[in-house]
Amino acid sequence: MLLWIAGDSFHWLHNGHHRYPPAPGEESFTDMNIRHLRQFLGDRVKVFQFNKDQERQNGADWEMWIHNRSHGVGLRIQAKKASKHGRYPFDHKVKKQNAYQCDLLVQHALAVRCVPVYLLYNHWDWEGGSEREAAQAGRLCGHVAADGSHHGCTLLSAYRVQSEVGRKVDGNSLRHKVLWGESLPWNRVLCDRRGTTNASPPRSSGDVLNDIFTAVTGLTFMGLAQSPTYSSGPTPSHGTWGDAAYAQTPYVDGVDDALAVLRHGPHRLPPHVLRLLKAHEAEPPPPPVPTAATVLVDVSDDRAQTPPEPFEGCVRFR
Repeated sequence: MLLWIAGDSFHWLHNGHHRYPPAPGEESFTDMNIRHLRQFLGDRVKVFQFNKDQERQNGADWEMWIHNRSHGVGLRIQAKKASKHGRYPFDHKVKKQNAYQCDLLVQHALAVRCVPVYLLYNHWDWEGGSEREAAQAGRLCGHVAADGSHHGCTLLSAYRVQSEVGRKVDGNSLRHKVLWGESLPWNRVLCDRRGTTNASPPRSSGDVLNDIFTAVTGLTFMGLAQSPTYSSGPTPSHGTWGDAAYAQTPYVDGVDDALAVLRHGPHRLPPHVLRLLKAHEAEPPPPPVPTAATVLVDVSDDRAQTPPEPFEGCVRFR
């Protein structure tokens, strides 16, 4: 299913840039892909839509929790669409808060015990891009598309984006291709069937969550390792806790809180997620930190949901 969504995004963006312009916007991709998640996963998913104007204030498009009703892995997600020549607006600055979007994404993610990530929507035909090289990358789960379209949706640690924006503040240019090359196909990170075959016995929700947690942790540490100067002090935009950028955010302690989110495996679900599990999708309680949408994916052992055959791939719950 994740593989299918990535391929759909890949070809939709390519066609928008080269055959049927203009290319869809990031919000269109996100809305469509959340719709696909709802459609494919049936009663395993709950989707809550919030005021999208608030996303401009906090650096996140949506929040996603993969859970078994008591524990889970949370991602705070900011989407970025590749331009025709493979560039992304990583250095977007939120003028009202006088802060870079990547800084807001990190701070607000940690406030709700999520891992901050960028979801990149990609395509081919970049300047100097190599389709063969890209198609051979990221084979962890074995769900690889022959045309490389599994790279249509890739995940990148927000800490890595912070470090790159910090380089720009110091007078360097953004290295778009480097950041894209360090991102991972999202089915490589979120696949629940890693190392299994169709004949393998069903896996417990604990196994699913532990595998996803391990992959998300690896992605985050890869981002932190490339960011040796990251600290809880001034961000690339030199924002401080007295600025409006952080007015709605509980205090978090940078690296310490980043590492705390990654300790001891999947965590107990925070109160705002437990409230959403009980809520009706049409009347959700307000999130503690504003976001455009929250998606809850239930991998509990007693939920037997299998996607239609055309969507065989990652995150197939049996």
